Amino acid sequence: NQKFSKATLDGKPLDEIIKDKKVSIKFPGKSLKKARHRKIGDLKPCDVPEDAEALYEATCFAADNNALEIRSLQRSGPSNIPCVQKARQAFLDQPMFINRAIWDKNLFDGDMNTFFIARYEGAALRIDFGEVINIDELVIKIQDIQARNNNRSLNSFAEENKAEISKELKTWEKIGSWSDLGYTAIARLYEEKFARYVRIEGAPARIAEIEGFFNGEKLDRSQWRASNLFFPYGMKETVSAYSTSFQLDELAKGSYLAIAINGKHGDEGAYAAIRVDGKLVGSPDRSVSFPSNTWEYKNVSMKENYTYYVPLTEDMVGKKIDAVVLISEKNVENLKPEVWITAYPNPFESKELVLYE
Repeated sequence: NQKFSKATLDGKPLDEIIKDKKVSIKFPGKSLKKARHRKIGDLKPCDVPEDAEALYEATCFAADNNALEIRSLQRSGPSNIPCVQKARQAFLDQPMFINRAIWDKNLFDGDMNTFFIARYEGAALRIDFGEVINIDELVIKIQDIQARNNNRSLNSFAEENKAEISKELKTWEKIGSWSDLGYTAIARLYEEKFARYVRIEGAPARIAEIEGFFNGEKLDRSQWRASNLFFPYGMKETVSAYSTSFQLDELAKGSYLAIAINGKHGDEGAYAAIRVDGKLVGSPDRSVSFPSNTWEYKNVSMKENYTYYVPLTEDMVGKKIDAVVLISEKNVENLKPEVWITAYPNPFESKELVLYE
């Protein structure tokens, strides 16, 4: 028999275990009453909901159109390893990556030499301030005044363009339109406005900076995000819908919903979101990936079997949750949407037992 001189559990002495004594070890957390990975139910056909546009916008604003490499870095999280940090920074700093203009961060970095360029004609520019703020002036900077205007199609506003603001995605207020071409476009709201979301149809494909002001003071942009490849709702208007409702009595750490839309629904023809006691919650991730401004080659596009992922939080427990699927393609049949709950990583608790010779 192997003999040990001492033992520790999570760094604390536990010599009883090497003296052939029974030891009771308690793990933190609560045991789940239901499987962490399970099917919740099927979504059934329903009337197109009155808030269909708001649900669509919730997912458009929750998601992004950044390069897949940026999404990968964000999923990986920060690293404390110096060589990994340097390798990541070297990739992000290389001129070719910067010139591709594939990261919304470029709109909020104070640098007129970095851009965010939309690859789809007709897509809307969306800006999320991260919270409801006071704003009375929105500024879009297209290019430096010293730059040569050698690409009118990238730098121009559409002849018919419009900008709208909203606090909660349900009601939108038009704040004006811009001239066809210029170095800097300014939308003055003329009175105090509370807003979180901005959507602009007909914005230039290439934009250098987006700024906001209130009472002449420049607003903090550290939480601002933008997307530029999702189409206006009018181009993806809902023609049919599916839904189901449920409550969660418990929640494992890292839980999220997977709303699987089984069947053919057309390219970008199906979107999903949820309501939590009426509050709209969009899906920030999807399989296949949301459209991206790609680094090397475009990500896969498909006409069937999308799955939308919606993170869950403790404050959702015990509340009514509606999972909704919106279909914008006509004559879609035999769809079988369903909603699952799962968690990643596995929500296990652990303790470290060390035995010393």
